[in-house]
Amino acid sequence: MQLAALTLPDTLSRKMVPAKCSLTQNYQILSQINMQALLHKIIKRTTFPPNSGRFLVENRNTLILSLTIFILAFLFRSWQNILNPGLYWEDAGHYFNIYYGIDRDLSFILQNPNGYYNILNNFVAWLAQHLDVRIQPTIYLAFALTMGVITATSFSFSGLIQNRFLLLVTPLVLGLSGMNHIFYFNTLTFQMYNVVVVLLCLLFLPPTRSPFVLFVLCVVITVLVWSGPYSVVALPVALALLVFFHNREKTILFVYVIINLLIYTFSVKAGTIMLSNIANKDIRNVAVHTLFERVFFLDLLGAMSSIKVGLFFLFIVSIFYYLRKNVFFIKISLAFFIIILAALAPLFLSIKYLLYQQVFTCHIYVSQFFWLCFILFSADQLIKKAQPKPAIQVFIAVMFCCLVLFDNIRHQEKGRIDLMPTIPDFVKTIYLVEQLELAKKNQYVLVKTDNLIPGYMPPMVRVGSWQDNAQRLSPKEIPIASGKQFIIE
Repeated sequence: MQLAALTLPDTLSRKMVPAKCSLTQNYQILSQINMQALLHKIIKRTTFPPNSGRFLVENRNTLILSLTIFILAFLFRSWQNILNPGLYWEDAGHYFNIYYGIDRDLSFILQNPNGYYNILNNFVAWLAQHLDVRIQPTIYLAFALTMGVITATSFSFSGLIQNRFLLLVTPLVLGLSGMNHIFYFNTLTFQMYNVVVVLLCLLFLPPTRSPFVLFVLCVVITVLVWSGPYSVVALPVALALLVFFHNREKTILFVYVIINLLIYTFSVKAGTIMLSNIANKDIRNVAVHTLFERVFFLDLLGAMSSIKVGLFFLFIVSIFYYLRKNVFFIKISLAFFIIILAALAPLFLSIKYLLYQQVFTCHIYVSQFFWLCFILFSADQLIKKAQPKPAIQVFIAVMFCCLVLFDNIRHQEKGRIDLMPTIPDFVKTIYLVEQLELAKKNQYVLVKTDNLIPGYMPPMVRVGSWQDNAQRLSPKEIPIASGKQFIIE
């Protein structure tokens, strides 16, 4: 069988495809032409959609309603942990214990005991040290809660979700399911992951024409970049978006992000990076299983199998095929997948995995979050093209809510964690001992309580004199009405 001569698109070439070819050869040529044309469109720099700049104004009421719904749902789910401050994880060991009792200089926020800078968390701890010790855990909690809400809602302001029904549930999906642990809302430590998500969401914001807004974004980005090691994930994403889009303001922003991240990357201690892990077959195997079972399957579908992986790729290919002419969708989706894959690198390509020998929820947080962003964005673009009836659109939004409900029932740690009931009395004891002014007598005590997670990082501070020759007192020698159980013998 012969086919008529085929002319290549003007953007590629004026060469002719020979007419005397087999059907298989012609199919291969056509496939190659289509792929080349698609790659050309992807690489060709374009602008963000013309209406993206008006998104915030046109959807103001929907955004406010979605924020309100999310906050109410979150408080209903996690009110106990929000009303009871704790000092989980490094909130005790790296912040409260270190900043209490010593008037640290502002430069101390540049401490990097783990090999990387984390200035935002340290700045909050530095501010809190100047306040009444009884409210310091509450300050940590208030900051974490604020950052958690900002993180859960930041993607909604990108303009990538245009459908109003989906826009209403986006914070619910990302905040109650994508943010895969309550620690992102009630600990200072875990803000090192939230800042990365916010940083990445800022890259997708509609372009601004205001030099002042652009300046503020650059300042915010600088703080976010230097507040956690996972910020390096934004480097390949910013490079990809720089290639895909040519808006002047966005170009400035992407270049600024890239420069900041390069400087930050070179500031990380070399001993923490282990690219040799790529050659380790066992680590590669764990990484692949983590990607599918815990990210793509959201830790809901059990172990990876050939059938599940096959259905997954069928799902992805079907979406891309149906939206193959939507170049903007393809570009943004590629950026999402870069994030999903790159966000696993700080664990598997560093000394962390060798130390932990397991994958914690925080290590897959960024990947899970942006996998759900991709699902929401895909649903929005499918609705935009198919134009289903409003009832179907509502049904799709309800299905996302059902996913969140099922996910939270399955993973209780997303909504709650055991309380630390001793914290109020612990900090009250510190305050009572402070009133004794032991420093003037060159005396001190050690005040300690148990930590729930992890047990080896207890909140413990020295109250009184810090002189080397200071006298340490026992609980019996401290004239306070309550709290002696927290004073170490």
